[in-house]
Amino acid sequence: MHPFRVACREGLAKIRQEGRYRSFTPLRKDATRFPVFSVADGAGRRDVTVWSSNDYLAMGAHPVVIAAAVQAAQEMGAGAGGTRNIAGTSELHEALEAELAALHGKPAALLFTSGYVANEASLTTILRSLPNWHVFSDRKNHASMINGVKGAPATVHIWAHNDLADLERKLAAAPTDAPKLIVFESVYSMDADISDIPGICDLAERFGAMTYLDEVHAVGMYGPTGGGVSERDGVADRIDLIEGTLRLPRRLYRGGRRDGRLHSLGGGRLHLHHLAAAHHDRRRLGKCAPRSPGPCAPHRDLRARRHAEGAPGRCRPAGAAV
Repeated sequence: MHPFRVACREGLAKIRQEGRYRSFTPLRKDATRFPVFSVADGAGRRDVTVWSSNDYLAMGAHPVVIAAAVQAAQEMGAGAGGTRNIAGTSELHEALEAELAALHGKPAALLFTSGYVANEASLTTILRSLPNWHVFSDRKNHASMINGVKGAPATVHIWAHNDLADLERKLAAAPTDAPKLIVFESVYSMDADISDIPGICDLAERFGAMTYLDEVHAVGMYGPTGGGVSERDGVADRIDLIEGTLRLPRRLYRGGRRDGRLHSLGGGRLHLHHLAAAHHDRRRLGKCAPRSPGPCAPHRDLRARRHAEGAPGRCRPAGAAV
């Protein structure tokens, strides 16, 4: 038997012995009763209420959103037919990116296939753009952010979770002329706490650092228009890069600051592929190479965002003006 197969069998056996082997539970979603799912139970099925879904606003089961996805699939087909570089970019993709950029007051946005890919590809690309990067990462950042940082030849400083005094000490100890990036989240879902975004922005401006903010657990939930905690706190314009989500599967994006601080990296519009082209890091372009999501996805997401924004009696995001 090949050594690789032996290693796999031994490794899996150890995981099972330790009780860490993960088995997926196949659930059937009921769009008419979300968040109620059902699971096979002997000869029949039983209901399961899922509280861990990331569809915070329940737009994934809304009739208006479902109708939009069906309409797009009937008119334009179920698949995109290619990557974003060839036939995979439609007017719907560009319209959604434009709306997401406007939501955060940014010049541009770029869709990714998942939040994990968005963080990993963006951070690795940025941190390969210049030599001698120093990145400052909150200790409780998501694994996708950690992997994005590890995928680049940067000097990494881990600062204590939400401890701005520790962040300040580490920024002060770094070389003054080195490019710096502070990487953090707005809402840490596992700990149920929120970062001090204005305080982090103050430190970033004092030490000449860029900021990368993950807002995936806040978009749609905080701010007058659902732009996240950075909008709620009135500091979105001070953040260099924002990652967020529509709280629907597979619709993640990034945006850059409007003031032009990053334009020298991207040639005018802060798209990830422009950043990549600027420093010829072809290896990271593979993150944009998979087939583009079909037209039903951006059409669905556009309709969901517009409906959540303007529907009478909708659930108002936390911190919205009454």
